[in-house]
Amino acid sequence: MATIGICAATTSYFLVRNEASDFLDNQLRQIALYVGDAPSAPAVGPDGGVPHDPEDDFVIQVWDVAGRPLRQSHPAVGIPRQQATGLADISTADTQWRVYTLTTPDRTVQVSQDMSVRQELAANAALQAALPIIVLIPMSLLTLSWIIDRIMARLNRLAVAVASRDARADDPVPIDDVPAEVVPFVSSINLLLARLRALLERQRRFISDAAHELRTPLAALQIQIDNLRHEDRDGRYSQRLAELEAGIGRATGLVSKLLRLARYDAGEPAPAPRPIDLVRLAVDTVARLTPLAESRAIDLGITRQDKAIAIGALADFEITLGNLVENAVRYTPPGGTVDVAVVVTGQEARIEIRDTGPGIAEKEMPRVFERFFRARPQDSEGSGLGLAIAKAAADRQGARLALAMREDGPPGLIACLIVRRA
Repeated sequence: MATIGICAATTSYFLVRNEASDFLDNQLRQIALYVGDAPSAPAVGPDGGVPHDPEDDFVIQVWDVAGRPLRQSHPAVGIPRQQATGLADISTADTQWRVYTLTTPDRTVQVSQDMSVRQELAANAALQAALPIIVLIPMSLLTLSWIIDRIMARLNRLAVAVASRDARADDPVPIDDVPAEVVPFVSSINLLLARLRALLERQRRFISDAAHELRTPLAALQIQIDNLRHEDRDGRYSQRLAELEAGIGRATGLVSKLLRLARYDAGEPAPAPRPIDLVRLAVDTVARLTPLAESRAIDLGITRQDKAIAIGALADFEITLGNLVENAVRYTPPGGTVDVAVVVTGQEARIEIRDTGPGIAEKEMPRVFERFFRARPQDSEGSGLGLAIAKAAADRQGARLALAMREDGPPGLIACLIVRRA
């Protein structure tokens, strides 16, 4: 801004100096023409070819002591003679004049100037002073905008770098291209990320260690239940043993899910990819969960089987689809239906699971993939880990999960596993 101000002042100086030089040069010319004793008529002849505006000429009048005119530079201009020495404003037919009269014992000299010359001079000086500022204000705004854009571009790059970071990234946010004023803020973010990473790592280790430690006592309890069942020959404790075995089964399932999540969080490499027949995957999943569906009086079946092959790890696809179908069966009331369909659209294939359950409220949709989050009904079975595991497995295979409420008739939910075809 200082540079722009200096440029504006310098430009104004040169413009006004040129205007003043032209005006003062014309004054020098006129003094040379009219100085000294001269005849009453104006001097005629070459004046050096100095360019000038006739309106800028002075009107010079000289009278003797008797009031007879000795000189009239412009006889056609009739400006009355003033009696006293001094300045005055005089109006003629169509012109305003600024007049200076000098009265001496032997003569009276009167010099007049058109008032429009002064107004024009002031207007030109103001315009020439303002013109550089008018031109340089947009340049200043453009310069300021360019400077801000350069600063904001680095901040935008920082924002993009932070937003695009993977949740498992351990390296701090780089500060090489960060404005100096923002470095303390980015450093604070890095410290916060370091604490958060340490907390998450402790949480992952706890879940993994706890799950590993729980597997052994649960397996021992299952063995003890089997031993008790052999000892209970008259069947007096069969119902209690069945309830105890079911509870241990649920605990074992929860431990298995926790271990699976721990492996996903640890970034365990996926099994080697191979071609997967999505129809066969759907059929096997339905067959595996048919006993659960029958126990709940749920009509589970396949309604469409478009031929589709995908590339990936079969275990991850089995986990994902199994969790989706199992969730649909568990949340559908007795007597409902769960339909599985393999649909091909262009380069993508979808495995759709349509149920007639209560569905999920719109406000709860963004949270359904969170761990331990359970949508309604809250009293149903489940740990709240199924969809989290399904999404982790799908993400590892580059697949997508989508949930939406049914709009084709009965209320319910549509869960989709979307993959690219081979």
